[in-house]
Amino acid sequence: MQAGGGGVQGEIFGADGLIVLVVALVTLVIPIWALIDSISRPTGAFAAAGSSKGMWITLIVLFWLFTGIVGVVLSIVYLASIRPRVKAVMI
Repeated sequence: MQAGGGGVQGEIFGADGLIVLVVALVTLVIPIWALIDSISRPTGAFAAAGSSKGMWITLIVLFWLFTGIVGVVLSIVYLASIRPRVKAVMI
C-alpha cells in the first residue's frame, strides 16, 4: 500500500480511470442515441430531407462495430446535421 493512503481504490478509480470511463460511455451512448433516433423517424422524412434512412443506420452500425471511433463520428454527423433536417421535414 502507498504511503498516501490511496490504496487500490485510488489506483482503479483515479483520474485515468475516470477519463477512460467517460470516453467509453460517450462512445456507447452517442451511437445508440443516433440509432434509436434514426430508426424511430419515418423513411419518407429522410427522403424529403434528401437522405436515406437505411444508409445512415447501416453506416452507423457497421462503422461503430468495426472501427469504433468512425462510427461515433458518423453518429455525431447524423445528430448534428441530418437529424435537424429530418426533424424539420416532419413538422
